[in-house]
Amino acid sequence: MRRLDVREWGLSKDITRLVLPSSDGTPPVLPFHLQRLDWWLNETNFSFLPNFLSPYLTTIIITTDAPHYPLEEVEQWDKLPDEAMPMMRSVIKLFPPSPQIVCLKLGFGPETRLTEGVSTYILGCGESLRGFTTNVVLSTQAIVHLMKLPNLRRWTTEQGPPQVTDLIHHGVTGGVVSLFPSLWELDLKGGVALEWLSLFEAAKNRNPPWILAGDSLPFVSYDDPSLPIDSSLISKFLPFIDLVELRIGTDCTLGLCASHFTDEDVEGLVIALPKLEAVTLGEEPCDSDTCPTTIRSLLSFSTHCLKLRYLNIHFRTANLRADMLDLLGNSYSQGQRSKPKCVLKTLVTGSMRLELSDYDPALISIGLLMIFPSLTEFVSDVPLWARLGVLVEVMGQDSELGVLTERFMGLLNDVRESTENGLPTAYSTVSFRFSPYSTCEGERIHLFIDVTSSLVSAG
Repeated sequence: MRRLDVREWGLSKDITRLVLPSSDGTPPVLPFHLQRLDWWLNETNFSFLPNFLSPYLTTIIITTDAPHYPLEEVEQWDKLPDEAMPMMRSVIKLFPPSPQIVCLKLGFGPETRLTEGVSTYILGCGESLRGFTTNVVLSTQAIVHLMKLPNLRRWTTEQGPPQVTDLIHHGVTGGVVSLFPSLWELDLKGGVALEWLSLFEAAKNRNPPWILAGDSLPFVSYDDPSLPIDSSLISKFLPFIDLVELRIGTDCTLGLCASHFTDEDVEGLVIALPKLEAVTLGEEPCDSDTCPTTIRSLLSFSTHCLKLRYLNIHFRTANLRADMLDLLGNSYSQGQRSKPKCVLKTLVTGSMRLELSDYDPALISIGLLMIFPSLTEFVSDVPLWARLGVLVEVMGQDSELGVLTERFMGLLNDVRESTENGLPTAYSTVSFRFSPYSTCEGERIHLFIDVTSSLVSAG
């Protein structure tokens, strides 16, 4: 056996039988050489942990975070209780030689009584270490050591960065200094950890600059359930011009939307980070419909991030039909239709409200396909979004859609221009009829657009 996952409240009898001492008190000899140990600590199993610290381990994951299955009702430890602390100090001393460790995750809570033990172990880690996660407070010396490791790919922290003066004191001096030279993914959790982004910016502005995260950092994730996403927070990510994936996780609670950023904030983000391929701005969109963003933000992503394939963002839906008409009319007149669009296939709409009258599904589908021509899927728990998703997928495969869209957009633009130029008010009635019927190839949906336009004198 090379891998052991302990994700249960207790250990099975088959495993405990292996670790019980013999009648004469002789410690058991385990009949396997573990290379990976994934252990959920709880009050029942933590005393068995030392028996499984194989000298061959290269991946160690020990955490008090309960698995999501099957024991959500079991109360987990937020941090190690006092009675477990002596055991954990001895456990850390029993870890295998640190130079061989490839991945290390230690989630014991922000426990300062373990700072010395964990920091000392980190100081022994070398070129093999590729991933490190902990919420234990580390010494500045240990953090500086991590920052210099040549093959560290992923780092997750809940702690803030050291002061610049402390970095200099522990060996990060003047000159061009490369810190986190090979980092690919940075996961920050909690408000204190967010200060790392400010340190990165300050380091680049030094003379000569310190180079943090090499020349590029493709993946950044930030989680803080209590912090709203606003323009100030979004601006902290703009310096990472090579970002491929950005995830900002925060929760909407008690009917309050956590998304406080605007369409202008989104436009600034996508202009600064054109390489984005996956974006999450907040957890699953809520149903409060109070966010400042509209579908204009979708067009900004489509125009500037051509490789975007996944998008999770809040936008208002209460006036979706009017917003769509306005957006499409302006986009058509400005030649946006002929510009390249991104390859997005998945749009997360979560619990966002959606109210559709008879003609709205086709109108909104046409609009979304003009913004995202490759769109095929909505991730949502609202049935109407699923209905719209089916229509988008069918219309996206219809070769005649382009002709219908051009006819519709031409009329819409004429109406918009007549209004803007002070001509008599233009009223356009656009109706959509659906004709589903069965063929030997399966279900098809035919879309007809009937347009009637009349000019009525003002007043």
